[in-house]
Amino acid sequence: MAFDAGTTLSLNFKSVMALCVTNLCASSGAMTWALLTYFETGKWCFDSLFMGCITGLVMITPAAGFIDMTTALFFGIFGVLVCRQALRLKFMKTARRFRWVDNGDSFATHLVGGLLGTISTGLFARKEVAAYDGATVIDGGVFFDGNIRQLGIQLVEAAIGLTWAFVGSYAIIALIDCVPGFEVLAVDEDILAGLDYSQMEESLWEGPLDGYEPFGDGHVAL
Repeated sequence: MAFDAGTTLSLNFKSVMALCVTNLCASSGAMTWALLTYFETGKWCFDSLFMGCITGLVMITPAAGFIDMTTALFFGIFGVLVCRQALRLKFMKTARRFRWVDNGDSFATHLVGGLLGTISTGLFARKEVAAYDGATVIDGGVFFDGNIRQLGIQLVEAAIGLTWAFVGSYAIIALIDCVPGFEVLAVDEDILAGLDYSQMEESLWEGPLDGYEPFGDGHVAL
């Protein structure tokens, strides 16, 4: 939340608004993803809460300081509905054919969520919210201020950001992969064993956690 509010480089009503919309969007995203998982499985899932929160944070980052609280609420909900579907892509046969490795689910949350948030900012930005710092003057977005030009600017920005991230990441990964011992893709045996064990000979599930079940007897153990 702090990095959104801190972009104003000052303490004013706009930075407070950026903090509030960031918190609200992350919260609505977290609750939406968790509720969808509960309706599908009948169980509450912490991973779903975490994924929804991350999606909300990614969605709001381009828009913090330019949208109001109500819009931020729906940003989180809409972002989860889209990104949750995007997450299913890595389980398709096509993904296996291309050896798609995305253990951190960055494609669904950061790529799809980032593009969606950037484009949505062009649709829902409000010039009155941007002016909360008493200095910023913008023409606003499409729906509230009728500025359709901003949507085009956001599309160009999204394309530039996507290209820069892909080319830069690909170049860095390719250079690292050329160094002996630093190959990027792990072999199947290491993946099955767990990279924490195969790379560092450590594991979360060893030592004092052996046999520990927090819900083993139906009660929470802390």
